[in-house]
Amino acid sequence: MSPRAVPLVGGEETSSPPAAVRPAGLPERRAGVSLPPRSLYIHIPFCERRCEYCDFVSMGGREREREYMDALGIEIRGLAQRLGRVELDTVFVGGGTPSYVDPARLARLLGDVRELFELSPGAEVSLEANPSSVTRARARAWRAAGFTRVSLGIQSLEPDILAFLGRVHDARRAVEAVSEVRAAGFERVSCDLIYGVPGLDDARWRSVLERVVALGPGHVSAYELTVEPGTPLHARVRRGLARPVAAEVALRQHRIAAEVLGAAGLRRYEVSNHARPGEESRHNLVYWRRGHYLAAGLGAHGHIPVELAEALGLPRFAEAVSVRYWHGRSLPAYLAAPPGRLPIEGAEPVGAREAETERLMLGLRLAEGVELDAAPGTRAAQLARAGLLWHRGGRVGATARGQRVLNEVIRLLAA
Repeated sequence: MSPRAVPLVGGEETSSPPAAVRPAGLPERRAGVSLPPRSLYIHIPFCERRCEYCDFVSMGGREREREYMDALGIEIRGLAQRLGRVELDTVFVGGGTPSYVDPARLARLLGDVRELFELSPGAEVSLEANPSSVTRARARAWRAAGFTRVSLGIQSLEPDILAFLGRVHDARRAVEAVSEVRAAGFERVSCDLIYGVPGLDDARWRSVLERVVALGPGHVSAYELTVEPGTPLHARVRRGLARPVAAEVALRQHRIAAEVLGAAGLRRYEVSNHARPGEESRHNLVYWRRGHYLAAGLGAHGHIPVELAEALGLPRFAEAVSVRYWHGRSLPAYLAAPPGRLPIEGAEPVGAREAETERLMLGLRLAEGVELDAAPGTRAAQLARAGLLWHRGGRVGATARGQRVLNEVIRLLAA
């Protein structure tokens, strides 16, 4: 799944970026610069149970799993036939709950990727997993298949909060899952957590963070709970059965996350993501740096240079610098895709102006900021004098004050 969209909040006031703000490994993509996609996202929709807050393409149970995994392999082969043996720096298998499906099928899927694409030395190959579907045997199978990183959806260690979110694991299973993937040889382990949940006070949130930190993950994502239309949680809120927390509570818990995780050596490199040096999510950095990436599977979205659009059977849009494309959300329709045709449902052009706005919007989420001229007299310099941006060495970033009015900052920069 793609990174969640969460409000830009919190952080200490600063007029300059923190030290060593640029994670290594992947280039920043400037608007209008065409580079071949070196990342692949693969979506697997099956879950033990769909969570109350989830708006990603997912479904409970494993009905038609074999058919879906076969169709996914066919789509990946079709991508390779059209693009050639592309070298990949990152592969991310998300969902849904990929860890829920048969490990042998996951191994075959990754085997197809290795056969049809070239994985660069040290490529990051991530698997999303829920604690409830982790076992020592499964973790060993994932590692043997070639996965190098596991992202665990812990979300909470508090029983009532887990129940509110519709999770199927408890705190003990979450702790054991971290131990099991480490015992299988995974050195890169990430844990997802959710704050801003009704009933979760600051003291318990701090306790959850401290207990997760004690497990030793190299990466922690702390997301604010959002009420998305069409989810069971949204229906509960509409009927008055649940009430979202106040904005100031979510802001305070966002700051607590930055405090606790930062003190443990997990630096916040993106609004909701914290990592030890070198353990940043390289795949998600592609999104945040507005890079190009391929996508396969139900509901998956891709972003490619406009020059590659025709190769995927998409229009070559005039005046576009890149193309976004997406798959539909219907499993029967995906499985019924005609032979020789990629199961892509739609696409849209991205013009130079829109690309630059996206670059600013995404880049200002990052601690590293974005490349931008802040010479005297520029709009960036004016915003820096107002305390909304920091600037140094040809880069600018949003201060805490700027983050709170980020949409307006972006509008002024892109004007």
